[in-house]
Amino acid sequence: MPANAGVFLHGAFGKKSKFSAKELGGMELLIKAIRVKDLFGFYSYDLPSAGKSLPDAAIFYGDNGLGKSTVLRLVFHMLSPADNKGHRSALLEVPYRYLEVELSSGIVLRASRRAEIDEKALVLAISKGSKTLAEWNFSSPGHHASDVDRILNELTHVSSESSNKGGISIKKTSDGRYIFVDEYHGARGRKNHPRGEAAYMQELLRHVPNMFLLNAERRLDSDIVSDPSDEVELRRALRFDEPKRINDLVVRSREIALSQALSAAGKWISAQAVQGANRGSTNVHGVYVNVLRHLVAPAKKNQAGTDLAHPEMLLTSLTEIESKSAQLAKYELTAELSTSDFRRALQATAKTKRQIAANLLKPYLDSLQGRLAALEPVYRVVDDFVTIVNGFLYDKSLSFGFSSGFQIKNKRGDELGPRLLSSGEQQLLLLFCYALVSRDKPSVFIIDEPEISLNVKWQRKLVQSLLDITKGSRIQFILASHSMELIAQHRGRVVKLESRDG
Repeated sequence: MPANAGVFLHGAFGKKSKFSAKELGGMELLIKAIRVKDLFGFYSYDLPSAGKSLPDAAIFYGDNGLGKSTVLRLVFHMLSPADNKGHRSALLEVPYRYLEVELSSGIVLRASRRAEIDEKALVLAISKGSKTLAEWNFSSPGHHASDVDRILNELTHVSSESSNKGGISIKKTSDGRYIFVDEYHGARGRKNHPRGEAAYMQELLRHVPNMFLLNAERRLDSDIVSDPSDEVELRRALRFDEPKRINDLVVRSREIALSQALSAAGKWISAQAVQGANRGSTNVHGVYVNVLRHLVAPAKKNQAGTDLAHPEMLLTSLTEIESKSAQLAKYELTAELSTSDFRRALQATAKTKRQIAANLLKPYLDSLQGRLAALEPVYRVVDDFVTIVNGFLYDKSLSFGFSSGFQIKNKRGDELGPRLLSSGEQQLLLLFCYALVSRDKPSVFIIDEPEISLNVKWQRKLVQSLLDITKGSRIQFILASHSMELIAQHRGRVVKLESRDG
């Protein structure tokens, strides 16, 4: 299997991948705070309250109609960079004065309206501290502003200081268009930040985490997740070549989405295993380089006998190797190793034979331990994932094999496809699979009413299970919920929507 196996994510992922984890450094690209003013003309929120930061798992709570789900959808669209999925248009559709999302890195993204100029346009800006990194005046696709409207829109971003000093001029280009020139700020190097769609999208790609939205209809949206409607079967049905009821299409779409998620998770684990095996090969190489150096190095009298392997210590190593290989073989990450022949050699009656066997075996056992140690992190992730998922399932279980991927079987051993799972099981597996494959990149999962389709017991376990699956990674969960079970279990994570004045 090639080293890049499992790189299945597409769309915006391909663009974002040019910024490696090393280049991003330790920067936290997760959401620190959300601020909105005059949502629906009535509600203004600081989430969480001033001076606080959103935790790794936050639960938004408030009465119906206060805009919890709307705010989270807006955040999803604001931080999603794909240019062909209607994210900017979705920001424009909802009435509000401004929306601000602050990241832990210090980056602030803002969408604001200037209703007195053009209620069909948004000013989108990305800043850090007092510096504006990019700005874009976005209009709805069907709205064609005149040159004068466009110039006025641009002029609203120029300070009164510039206007008072006469630093603004309007010029006509060779192709008949009108543009404005901010001579004052341009000359001084102030307010001369990049403008326009290209500049804004470049900065957006650079600074935002991967975004996922699980909506109330149990559909998972993301720029880096395949749309189930891409499947040939569903496309045929949507074109009415094979007419079906809308409900049937929704059900089939969910089944396809879960199949994609299970496949993606399996490929991700396989890719991690290949990387681990490659690291193990490097360890083996290092072991034998050391052996060769030792053989060709001149002997030193004062070191005589210090390089002898100890048979008793190697017997302990054999026990560890057997145990570890049995664990890894559970998921086909390696073959289960038998060490009985080695044990007999190390337990030979003659001391000389034991020592010869020990000296011969030590480099080989060191290399085995190096290979197994390199696969240990992959095993831990897979084992935790399978254990957590199976803690939710009843009369069925999830298993993983390197050759077969993920499989779900009932207690009789019959394999169950997504079609035979309940809506709650489908929802959990979909969410858990994408949480697993997102461990490599900063990611935010927005989940609207996760209690839908989940029984009380599952609601109590959900948040902690998500945190356990993503332990050690830069992943954040933001939920909108009315579930008293969720809220009672995680009081310290609750963010209550309380509108502020003004």
